[in-house]
Amino acid sequence: MAKKFKIKQSQFNWLSGATAIGVLTLILGVLFSERIWPNILLAAWYITGIGFSGIMFVAIHYVSNAGWGVAIRRIPEAMFSALTIGFILMILVVLGAHHIYEWTHLDVVAKDLILQGKQPWLNLPGFIIRIPIYFGLWLLFGRPILKHSRLQDEDGDKAHTQKSVRWSAAFLYLGGIAFVIASFDWIMSVEPHWFSTIFGFYNFAGMFDAGLAFMIIVLIFLRRGGYLPELKNDHLHELGRYLFAFTTFWVYIWFSQHMLIWYANLPEETGYYLKRHFGSFGVLAVLNICLNWLIPFTILLFRKTKRSEKSLLLASAIVLVGHWTDLYMMIFPPLLDTAVPVFGLLEIGIVVGIVGVTLWVVLARISKGNMVPTKDPYLQESLNLHT
Repeated sequence: MAKKFKIKQSQFNWLSGATAIGVLTLILGVLFSERIWPNILLAAWYITGIGFSGIMFVAIHYVSNAGWGVAIRRIPEAMFSALTIGFILMILVVLGAHHIYEWTHLDVVAKDLILQGKQPWLNLPGFIIRIPIYFGLWLLFGRPILKHSRLQDEDGDKAHTQKSVRWSAAFLYLGGIAFVIASFDWIMSVEPHWFSTIFGFYNFAGMFDAGLAFMIIVLIFLRRGGYLPELKNDHLHELGRYLFAFTTFWVYIWFSQHMLIWYANLPEETGYYLKRHFGSFGVLAVLNICLNWLIPFTILLFRKTKRSEKSLLLASAIVLVGHWTDLYMMIFPPLLDTAVPVFGLLEIGIVVGIVGVTLWVVLARISKGNMVPTKDPYLQESLNLHT
């Protein structure tokens, strides 16, 4: 059975340094640059998505009675811990809300009939109250899943699996709805005159795709370190198929949203894409498609690449960069003083911080328990996986 993971001193130093760079960038940005606020929002949504996708992956497997993923379940379970960091960053977003959200300025709302119509929902007190509600729902239904998974390691009681199935069903339903509404609140309302009814699904596609990519990278890192000898190429193959499918799902939702809005040609809707499809942002829009779909789709098109560590690492890294690009395209265009994308030391520092703190909390969580669910009734089915 897999040995217990322990963070090495060199890894500790690297993660500490990356986190420190992120925190320092955050402090300096708050003091000297208004551009820090959209960066904080991007970091908050990115890290929240990593945490949410981890527990959603686990919940999907419980509800669908899928046994193949049991041997790798501790990694998506550990990803759930990233939600705490997402919550902290969203509290910081509240402090900079006036720099991000047009609807927080009452003088602007007083002159805008559309914003007045949305004011019963888009108001600062409501925005603040809903943040702990969203995170509270995710934690309320997510923590019992992890609790019963850990308890089963102690007593081997199969009843824990059934309890986890029930909690997973609740999480998928209520937690999924909360995620969709949160994407409306935190991301879509950056441009409150524009809306899309499938915006939540678009965010879900990108979030889950990035979560899978993160999971694959951590799993391969652990296997190369000798911590997961149970992880076979068959497991990687299944995850590769997931990643392949969700890159396609992402571009399908992207095209659906874009095609319907562009075809209707309504000024209040097409304005969103006019900011993002021309000039320098137009180049970034093409890059967005390539990073989130075309390149990883091409890499993972073949069976052998889905079973190759190098191919999966490359595709996963590209997807993670693509997800950051996608969020940048959603958040930054209306908030910059220029029509040219800006990527400087501020963005680099925040990205380094995202990587450092996310890996920190996930690896720390992995180190606190067994690497695999030793007494799960489906463990042998997972260990004997053949694809």
